[in-house]
Amino acid sequence: MKYKYVSTQEIEKIIKSLKSKTAYGYDGVSTRILKWSAPYISAPLTYIFNKALEKGVYPTRLKYSTIVPIYKTGDRLNMSNFRPISLLLSF
Repeated sequence: MKYKYVSTQEIEKIIKSLKSKTAYGYDGVSTRILKWSAPYISAPLTYIFNKALEKGVYPTRLKYSTIVPIYKTGDRLNMSNFRPISLLLSF
């Protein structure tokens, strides 16, 4: 399988296209912080992403998420009245 390296410009373009949300994953980094820091972290991220493509291994720490129950309707004591939301990392 042939892959194409990603560029720093592509990473910055993708970061800028993310929706600015206040929710964040277990790392505590919101998309707002990610967008603000994009010029400073795009080169290291590009290196990490290209290495992941080259080796065919996705970093384990990026596979984690935080599950938060969101109330729907009805009795708040009944767990079936909640739905799970998975908060993923912005990366």
